[in-house]
Amino acid sequence: PSSSSSPSLVPAPPLPESASATAGQLIASVKDAARQALLRCGTRLLEPVYLCELQATQEILGKMYGVLSKRRSRVLSEEMREGTTLFTIRAHMPVVESFGFATDLRKSTSGAAHPQMVFSHFEPLEQDPRFVVMTEEEQEALDDGALPSINLARKLMDDVRRRKGLRVEDKAVASATKQRTLARKK
Repeated sequence: PSSSSSPSLVPAPPLPESASATAGQLIASVKDAARQALLRCGTRLLEPVYLCELQATQEILGKMYGVLSKRRSRVLSEEMREGTTLFTIRAHMPVVESFGFATDLRKSTSGAAHPQMVFSHFEPLEQDPRFVVMTEEEQEALDDGALPSINLARKLMDDVRRRKGLRVEDKAVASATKQRTLARKK
């Protein structure tokens, strides 16, 4: 779904029956033009986010924060329940990072923390999934750490494309010096 563009359609007069062949060509052309327009304006992925609520004691808060930080979570609040030793932590966690979260949390806290997750919202990813380093300045910014070394949006997009069996634009040879053949020379 696109949230930043809003094309406007203008009604056209009906076509005569002899124009049905050109109507198919027109539809294909409009589809290609719309795709190119959306790609040129800069694409951003919208990532679904869970609201994660956890109950835990003070002794395991550090372990719980460790598991949350590994999964790109943002802690929103931490409150102590009155009359108990339990803390309630609310955090936002990307849905893609939530797979296996309950198991990891229970392993690291020995079953003392209990998560509850519900869908919260969609959040746009900062990076463009189609960004490719083209200039020396961009490469220097990447090396200096000004740009993230892994394009998370691209990684998520490629993972979904692989899961659906679609074409993924991977490099065939990552490094020519590391390439070798499987044939043995005698």
